Amino acid sequence: MKELIGYSLVVIVGILVIGSLFGALMDRPVFMSYAYSESMTPTIDKGDLFFLNPFARAPGVGDVIVFRTNDRWTVHRVVAVTEEGYITKGDANVATDQTGKGIRPIPKENVAGTVVAFDSHVLTVPRIGNYLETGLDNRTKIFLGALLVMVGIIAFSGGSAGRKKHRKFVKVKFRTLYMLAGAFLIITVAMAIFVSWETVPIEYAVTSAGGLREGWYLPGEDFSTNVDVKNNNVYPMLYYVSTESPITAVSSEKFELSAGGEKSLVINLTAPKSTAVYSTNVRINAYPYVLPSSLMGWLYAYNPMLPVLAILAEVGLILWVIYLLSGIGNEDVLKIRKKRTSRVGGVSEVFRL
Repeated sequence: MKELIGYSLVVIVGILVIGSLFGALMDRPVFMSYAYSESMTPTIDKGDLFFLNPFARAPGVGDVIVFRTNDRWTVHRVVAVTEEGYITKGDANVATDQTGKGIRPIPKENVAGTVVAFDSHVLTVPRIGNYLETGLDNRTKIFLGALLVMVGIIAFSGGSAGRKKHRKFVKVKFRTLYMLAGAFLIITVAMAIFVSWETVPIEYAVTSAGGLREGWYLPGEDFSTNVDVKNNNVYPMLYYVSTESPITAVSSEKFELSAGGEKSLVINLTAPKSTAVYSTNVRINAYPYVLPSSLMGWLYAYNPMLPVLAILAEVGLILWVIYLLSGIGNEDVLKIRKKRTSRVGGVSEVFRL
């Protein structure tokens, strides 16, 4: 019974953490999130972690919801429900979000879920979000999620020699080693993809003395510059280029490079009207060419992280098929024997089966 409870807790925590990490990468809260302002004080203070029920699709007046508006996620309370959507307000705010802010009532499709509360008291973990906001980037979140998976593999796949009170040795099964190796491979693939991503800044100055020096342009002047891209991997890569204003065009928004291949992109810009020093970014996302180009493009159009998840899923599927076709079952491959030598310690011997 104790083992069942323990495994249940591990599964629940794993679902919460992995789901939340996935949501963070997809820029969408799933099971947990945190407040990045004081608009919900004292119910939810800035930095407080709270829990989300993503299956509650019909919140009522008084419920605290997480919703998307103006390209950002907000946690506020529902104060009214209209035919157009929800009227929301932060507990610390004087007026509703729909008063004088140009925000229309929140439609149901923009609601990520309802914040978990007991007896109208929101369950929070103080200050955790302050660290998450400043201490973790997307690559670290991927690593932590994979680490959790590896810990779960050890917890669920480990074996022992028996149920004796004093175990003489512990057996490590082939399944455990294979799953750990597979998890390590998936982590390596993810890191290899992220290393290939880059953000190239284009710096220039808008001045009335435009043309006197390289990188100086007149207000409103059209100009172009080059950005060089090289595939340093040993396999073909598919590249997607995204830009921001005032970039008006790029010579190639999607292209393929073979191993060691290079390409020079022509970036066209229109200088702003105001004189100042500017920096405009060109984001280049690269992916191993292991999926159909049409599928990769469709996924990328929704979110640059989706092709990564699809590639990792493909790698996981291949590993699973190899495991099934190998014909190797759940045999023991290592045996760790514990030999007691004194009352205060012991010596462990490792034997290969």
